Amino acid sequence: MKKVSSLCLFLLVSVLAQAQHNTREEIYADIERAGGVHYLYPMDQPVPTSAPKGYKPFYVSHVGRHGARFALGSTVYEDMLSVWTKAREKGWLTPEGETFCKAYVELYPELSRREGNLTRRGQEQHRYIAAQIYKNYPEVFKGATHASAVSTISHRVIVSMYSFLGELGRLDKDFSFDADYGYPYQAYLLPEVIDSSSDRGGVDKFNAFRDEVLDMDGILGRWFTRPDSLVSNKYKFVHDLHVVVSTLDNLDCPVPSVLYDLYTPAERYALWRVGNYRDYQTVGKSPDTDNLRVKAMKALLNDIIMKAQEDMASGKVQLRLRFAHDSTLMPLLSLMDVNGMGIRLENPYEVENYWRSFDIPMACNFQLIFFKSKKNPEILVQVLLNGREATLPLEMAAPGSFYRWSDIVAKYAPCCLDN
Repeated sequence: MKKVSSLCLFLLVSVLAQAQHNTREEIYADIERAGGVHYLYPMDQPVPTSAPKGYKPFYVSHVGRHGARFALGSTVYEDMLSVWTKAREKGWLTPEGETFCKAYVELYPELSRREGNLTRRGQEQHRYIAAQIYKNYPEVFKGATHASAVSTISHRVIVSMYSFLGELGRLDKDFSFDADYGYPYQAYLLPEVIDSSSDRGGVDKFNAFRDEVLDMDGILGRWFTRPDSLVSNKYKFVHDLHVVVSTLDNLDCPVPSVLYDLYTPAERYALWRVGNYRDYQTVGKSPDTDNLRVKAMKALLNDIIMKAQEDMASGKVQLRLRFAHDSTLMPLLSLMDVNGMGIRLENPYEVENYWRSFDIPMACNFQLIFFKSKKNPEILVQVLLNGREATLPLEMAAPGSFYRWSDIVAKYAPCCLDN
């Protein structure tokens, strides 16, 4: 008994050590990670670990985010142009601010009225992900292969879905699919939930953390001589402008390098820390809120489990594809505790090393790859996040993030039924 307890303790310590990251170091090594959910998808997926001997892949369950896009906010580009040109007209720009303003005005025609639109790069990301599935799991595509795909009502998500399906059709001549989008799918892919960040002092806690981490007056003072006359909500302005900078890599057109230099690395890291904590409060299992968005993902988790059971029984569908948003994947992964994202942390300063928004980049995808064996009735499932092996809070059946489907159902099906 003592040996078993010691082993359990060792495994627990190992898991916790693996879950903790040195995020500051990672961001400074690649400052674009400070863009959080605007980070570009890593187009360098490793070859996944092979399944145990005798096991072959036969089914894929997938939840994906739309690809790279322009910044969100119906008039964010126009609002930024208005502030910067007003500052120029009033003579309130510093030399650094003047440099940025000139470059932004020149780029603006490429941005105007494009808020939220998918870019060509976003389409390419989904073609790449589809090709990786085809390359890594060819047995799924032997003979006639059918996919069932659904999307939210967002145009960028719909185009992402068809980019993905189009690539599979190009690669596999026996491939067929049915695809749809609409409010019935929105109900579980992006349920309407009222944020609960004010519960138990969540907003006050966020504001205190933000004010300690961010020097907003210092940031604005580098660009404007009279920032108080230009900006009423300082955090909203520096945050929205950081979103504009963070999505520059998403664009298809050339971008003046000076635009990337608007924020210092330290400022970008600080802005990410604040935004990441806000995301954790809203779509993670934060003790500051009621976790309403996380709980709402029980409907999607139920769909994943039930559709997999139905598809395996009928054999009519080999790929079950769902296309949605970062606000779908972050609470889903938190609900399932994928890679430790179900962690609950009271201290805002600890969040960044366990729960990171840049792990949900543009075109983020969560895949369950199902394997079966002629000699063993146990179905195995390989768990992947962005093409990389990911963990669940379950005993692993084999190296390479292989889990028993029966264990997954036993773990999560009761969660789906628990209201």
